[in-house]
Amino acid sequence: MSRGAEVLILDPRSDDPPFFFRYLADGEVQLHFELGFGYDPAGAQPDLLRPALEAAGVIPPEDCIDDLLGEDEELSPTEEKRRVLKAAGEYFGLSLPRQAIENGQLSTVVTPTSPPASW
Repeated sequence: MSRGAEVLILDPRSDDPPFFFRYLADGEVQLHFELGFGYDPAGAQPDLLRPALEAAGVIPPEDCIDDLLGEDEELSPTEEKRRVLKAAGEYFGLSLPRQAIENGQLSTVVTPTSPPASW
């Protein structure tokens, strides 16, 4: 699917957490991670977004949750997704201008309704 291109996938999986993020380039998974039950990235570049996610407060620095939040605090799933989208958007230089969303036509691509078995 990503031969000669880059593909970013954020599947919110609101009915079946955790949600996942995947970045593919030239036919290979560069980064894949799930959030909701910890952070364990995989792929050819597993640390690609780590600094951006740490800066956004999505994952703790040096894997210490107490450094990120107080003991009784936790990000809501909606806030966690918002921060991941913002960090990834800034890192990859993506934006969806409000006027284009409300008044324009956005580019679309039709993909299979089920992911490949290799996922």
